[in-house]
Amino acid sequence: MAKNTPEKIVEKLKDNLQKVDRNESLDLLFIERAIGICSSALLELREFVNQYNFKDKEEEIHFFKVTKPYVLGEYLFHSKLFEIEAKQPVTSIKARKKYLKRMISEAQYFFDENPEFYHYYRSGSEHLDDKYFARTNISCYFNCHHYIVDPCFSTSHDYTLSAIKAYEKVIDYCKNEVNNLKLLKRLPVAPDGSIQFRTNLTWTEKKRALIELIYAILSSGAVNNGKADINEMVRAFEIVFNIKLPRFYHVWFEIRSRKPDKRTWFIDLMKKCLLKRMDDADEE
Repeated sequence: MAKNTPEKIVEKLKDNLQKVDRNESLDLLFIERAIGICSSALLELREFVNQYNFKDKEEEIHFFKVTKPYVLGEYLFHSKLFEIEAKQPVTSIKARKKYLKRMISEAQYFFDENPEFYHYYRSGSEHLDDKYFARTNISCYFNCHHYIVDPCFSTSHDYTLSAIKAYEKVIDYCKNEVNNLKLLKRLPVAPDGSIQFRTNLTWTEKKRALIELIYAILSSGAVNNGKADINEMVRAFEIVFNIKLPRFYHVWFEIRSRKPDKRTWFIDLMKKCLLKRMDDADEE
């Protein structure tokens, strides 16, 4: 059996995406590196399949229904994200909102073009897995738009499932960007485009740490009786700590994909530091 198993490849992919520096003001450098990381993971999966014989049909189906669509979905998502960011207009908020809404419509069109399979995926069905995710059936569902021509590394629908996962993330991303632009119009802005209200506080930890904190506060229901909007929360913290969090929802995806013991690393660190401060104070 190959040492570089699919599980290890996926785990390494998640770790590498987490390690990518997200401090650039424009996320294009991050997105470009993420694409390369995902591409490498895909090549590793392909090499694994070429050297490994699945134990049974169930193991093969799991690979092409779960493992490969996750990795390929990340690749497709970051590729589309790079295109969206590179081509997004900067002339006005109105133009940017119109552009992002068009991206949402294009993503939704893909779902509309694959209604039966999309329903199959969303309903959690399994009765057609043998047809959709086993390599013996690729000739029955050949579609040049949704199929990567590699009989050893593809089934009839693993690419379609990967694209669906990618477009779902694209829609979420674009919707949040639209909401951010709506909120931006309501903030006090000076003639030079800067926000007028400022504090002397500066966030000096990683940006992802602040985003983790914001989502923790939001999830606790401690603001507006649990009815606070994530966009308003982010903008408020941006103002208070003099920081920009332009792609916070993308970091939220990264937080959710961490290993279970690392999902709340900053919250855990805060608890540890607070307890130490209390202990130190007790000793004074």
